[in-house]
Amino acid sequence: MAFLAQHQWFAQRAYLQGFAEAIAPLDGSPSEKVDALLRYFRHHPPRLKTDPNDGDKNPVTALRSSELLKICGSASAAFVFLARSLGIPARVLLLLNERGVTKHVTAEVWLDGRWVVVEPTFGLAMKDGNGRWLSKEDLRDLATLRQATRHVAYPPDYTYDRTGYINWRKVPLVGQRLGDWLRKRGWEERIGRPLVLDNSVLARLYFWLISAAFSGGWLLWQHLKERRKNEGA
Repeated sequence: MAFLAQHQWFAQRAYLQGFAEAIAPLDGSPSEKVDALLRYFRHHPPRLKTDPNDGDKNPVTALRSSELLKICGSASAAFVFLARSLGIPARVLLLLNERGVTKHVTAEVWLDGRWVVVEPTFGLAMKDGNGRWLSKEDLRDLATLRQATRHVAYPPDYTYDRTGYINWRKVPLVGQRLGDWLRKRGWEERIGRPLVLDNSVLARLYFWLISAAFSGGWLLWQHLKERRKNEGA
């Protein structure tokens, strides 16, 4: 299963790179490429009709589905894959409520030396009146947010006062506490969101492999500790 999941992962990346290169100008600037991707998300041609509840939400399926491109998590993950295929650093951004629960998913791209926000679900480049790309820090100002989203029906509860990168509630056992601990220290943003998290099979596999490695290391440490204790007796 792990081999098949890994093979599927690389096959998806190859498909998405070709898809991205067909949409964006290869000789364009990173900003022009991002605009081209967002234009596709905004005016994409009719796609296959699929059931958004069938559980298959990988980026390839999302780009083929009109329904999945309307779901923020699927659209944002697909956009991030496409941007990275073009050599543009990108990551998924979560908008959180006061309890730390995800209320919306969008994305960030690295342009002109900083992270700026894009809205794949709406096909929207978050820019101010002067055409300057806006960061999540900029968008915490409600007037700036309203100006950037004035041409779309942007829900008023989609605010940027609390954001994250990983839905720690999905991580078994210690997810929420680990997420809170990392956010308080500003470490979660440095980690970003590994794209492997968008492949559920690989995400679960790597989680249990890491858990097994930590458990094995702890048991080995306990064994060595007990052995030194017995030798010193």
